[in-house]
Order: sequence, then structure tokens, then C-alpha cells
Amino acid sequence: SRPSNGTAHQLCAPGGPPKRTRGKCSAMAGEGPEAKRPRVAELPVVLGTQSKWRRELFAKHFAEYGSDFMSADIDEKAIRMERPEEMTVAIASAKADALLPHLAGREVLLVCMDQVVCCDGSVREKPESETQARAFLESYRSGKGARCVNGIVVHNTRTGRRVTGCDSSTIFWKPFPDAVIEHLLAEKLIFTCAGGFTAEDLQMQAYLERIEGTLDSIEGLPIAALRSLLLRAVAPAATHILFDMDGLLLDTESAYTVAQQEILDRFGKKFTWDLKAKMMGRKALDAVQILIDDLGLEGEISAEDFLKDREQLLDKLFADAKLMPGVDRLVRHLHKHGVPMAVATSSHRRHFDLKTGRHRELFGLMHHIVTGDQVSKSKPDPEIFFEAARRFDGGAPESSRVLVFEDAPNGVEAGRAASMQVCHVPDPNLALSLRGDSHGELSSLEEFRPEDWGLPGF
Repeated sequence: SRPSNGTAHQLCAPGGPPKRTRGKCSAMAGEGPEAKRPRVAELPVVLGTQSKWRRELFAKHFAEYGSDFMSADIDEKAIRMERPEEMTVAIASAKADALLPHLAGREVLLVCMDQVVCCDGSVREKPESETQARAFLESYRSGKGARCVNGIVVHNTRTGRRVTGCDSSTIFWKPFPDAVIEHLLAEKLIFTCAGGFTAEDLQMQAYLERIEGTLDSIEGLPIAALRSLLLRAVAPAATHILFDMDGLLLDTESAYTVAQQEILDRFGKKFTWDLKAKMMGRKALDAVQILIDDLGLEGEISAEDFLKDREQLLDKLFADAKLMPGVDRLVRHLHKHGVPMAVATSSHRRHFDLKTGRHRELFGLMHHIVTGDQVSKSKPDPEIFFEAARRFDGGAPESSRVLVFEDAPNGVEAGRAASMQVCHVPDPNLALSLRGDSHGELSSLEEFRPEDWGLPGF
């Protein structure tokens, strides 16, 4: 973690790590692919932090938002919650509440954050003694990870809209010698850091094993998560919903993997996650042609023959497709509150019927369905989202008021190209480099908070 001028934290949730996890990464990864951004943002940011480092990093990565800073004086120890994810968001919200009176009459995006470091089921404060610092470092060199949990709040003073998010990453070290511990104690910087470590120390870096998440999250300013919240804070309330289907509403992606690997076994080829990510969200023939080109199978099997073989395997697998977690609750909730919904899937109609056979009543709550054989272009082209939006009663709503749910990077790109809001629910295996261009990211639809998007809450 970074040195902090704020108050350290005392409590952590019992029962181990949170449900939300990020993909693994062996290097110190940073933010994912960047959306095209204006040189000057619609609203400037006021960053509510005392940290000089956070201010410098924000100015570097978010230059279009300006560089105005304030710091809040609150009693952070008075805010205690069982789960660190909830506690960090609550503390960041309290900071925002304390600063808002000082921004009266100004139209800005107020950004406040809080970070805690968890290890062994408890939140570690700044070490209060050399003995405690040694104990912290001993646990890290024995292989226990330091999980950094970041709560983020963005408040739009023009509209009053407040959006929140949480991002966590964990850092692990290989066993390091006593000399490193003595060096850190002598430098004394760790006594100003929650968790009693600093990721930037060169001697400690030499023993870095891995980071599950991103380095900027470990350091206290998760860039991709913050960029998504800044996008969402200036977006209007969503009024219409478009769902992708495969891997988002239905657990069918595993069926595609099984079927395609069975065919590739004939050629001694492996169906990897990197290849799957390139294919996700595209129409069947386009996706299979990518597979053939990527694996060098041109001349050995045509895309048409591959599809024919795959169809026979998938017919058996699709009949048992199950709903993804959180789908039933969300769809029924939105329908109850009269929110118009539709499905925009790259699957053709026959496969759609096969996959949804066990869930016809739930899919019947959709206003309409658009399948891949009803459009000419595959995602990331936005054609299917424009076509789905056009079919709502009264015609297409304003694009910025349409919320797209997607699991595939190509679908996220298509939604952004349509100027719609996008909530990304990626597979945990999806590389971090293929994330970060949406208005929000969830590990499951179970985490979705409708009120964060201007929709009726559960």
C-alpha cells in the first residue's frame, strides 16, 4: 500500500475473502484498454484526498478532468462495518458528505476513496511497534497475501447522482531474507503504511511473486474502476435494458468450449482463453473463421464444416443450459417495475430456441428478442444493439439511456460504439487487458445494484 496521512482501520470481515475476485496476473498490470476520451471532460473533478501520490497519479492518468484537490476531516474509526468492501465505501461516502458543503454552487465530480489492507481475516493498521511490523512482514514472506480493498465514491454535484464501487487486489511475495526486513525497519516508511508494507520498495520488489489484480489497485488508486465510475456519474438514468445471452444470462460458454475442443483434438490443437475472447460476441461463421485463422487450420477444415460438426455436438449440450447467478432475480425485478428489456444475442434463432427451452417463461418477460441471423454485422459492430433498441414501443430511446449487459469484450465495444451505457460481467478468466472500457464491471449479476444506474432498487 502507499503511505497514508489518514486514519488506519481496525476491523475486517470474518470468514475469509470477499466473493468478488479479479483475474490473476503475473506482472504488475495497470489499466486496461482506454476508451477515446476528450481533452477536457464534461465536468471537472475535485479529488478528495490528502495523499500527494494519489494527486500526482490522478493528474497523470486523468488529465482531462483537471487537478483540483480537497481533503476531508472525518473520524474514520467511527465507521465500522463487518465487510471491508462495505466499510471502505461508507468511509469514502462520509468523506464526500463532509466535502459537499464546500462545493456549493460548483458543478464538479467529487471523487473520494478509502483503502484497507486485509490479511489473515483482519484489517491491518499501520504498525504501532517494531514487533508488530516484524510480525506483518513474517506473514508476507511465509506466503500470505495482502489484500488491498478500495472503496470509491463519485458524486455529481450538477445532478446529485452518486455512484459507488469497490475494487480489490492481492499481492504475494516469495520468501525474502532477514536483510529485507531489517532494511524496511530502518527505512521506517512501512510505519506510515496500512498493512506495514510498500509495494514500491526495490528490495521487496525483487521478491514479488504475483499480483492478483492490478498494481494501481494495490497502491490505492484503481484506474480502470475509477474511469468506469466517472463515466457512469455523468450518464443519465437508464430507462431501457439490452441483454446479451451466452455467458451472461445462460451458462452456455462452457458448452462451446467443450464442443470446440472435441473438434480441435482431431488436429492436435488447443482452444485457449485468449482465442475464446477473440471469438466471443461474434456471429458463428465469423467466430469460427477467426479460430481457423488463429490456429492455422486453413486447408484442413473449412469454417462451414467446423460449424456443421459443432452444431451436432452443441444440440445435446444446449438443452441443459442453466441460468447464470442473479439472472432470475434481476429480470423479474425489472419486469415488475415496468422497465423495458430485450435480448440482443449473436446466436441464431435455432440455437436461441434450444438454449432457452428450459426458461421460456423467463425469456417471455422480454419485450422482444433479436438474434444474430436478423442482422448483417457481428459485434463489435453496434448494428444488433441499434436494431434491438429500434424495436421498443415508441421507437428507439435515447442511446445514452439504454443499459447494455455484456460478458464479451466485443459486446462491450459494440455497446460503447452505440453510445449506450455498458455493464460488463466478464468471465473471471478474461485477461485484465481486455477489461476497463465499460461503465461498470461486476463479477456476477448478483452484485448488480439497480439504483446505481437510476433504476428501481431491489
